[in-house]
Amino acid sequence: MKRFLKYFFGLMLLLPVTQTAIADSNYLVTVQAIIDSNEAPEGVVFEIVSKDRQYLDWALPETKRLSAQLRDRFPKLDIAIVSHGSEQFALTEKQLADNAALNATLKSLAESNIQLHVCATHAERKGVAAEEFSKLVDVAAEGPAQINDYIKLGYLRIKLVKTANPG
Repeated sequence: MKRFLKYFFGLMLLLPVTQTAIADSNYLVTVQAIIDSNEAPEGVVFEIVSKDRQYLDWALPETKRLSAQLRDRFPKLDIAIVSHGSEQFALTEKQLADNAALNATLKSLAESNIQLHVCATHAERKGVAAEEFSKLVDVAAEGPAQINDYIKLGYLRIKLVKTANPG
């Protein structure tokens, strides 16, 4: 019995981690659930965080695609993006000058009234000044705090996670 209780409580401690991992890997399910709902949320905030500096080459077009689907269902839905890992450095003017596709996606998101934030704290730690980022990007003091501010406003957080088969 002791062994069972130890095992059971060990599993209970892992449950929140498991639920987060499931939620993160099923972002498409979350988006579809919003589309299928009868009522729009206050807004949606996409969280992007990766150590891969080229991650936004996938993540921003994916966010643009998902945002279009959400807005097809709820045209006035507020949408924001917070990038707060190493991928955010692809949004500096210097990096965007060498990545026309990403620059075009960034401009398209801005034209669609989708605010994109990066993390000043992470940038500062890596020696990148706020002024080095594109003018189309808001440099927030802290990426995670920016996400929490959106959640407090009633936004739903969707963490974008690239998988071999995200569906």
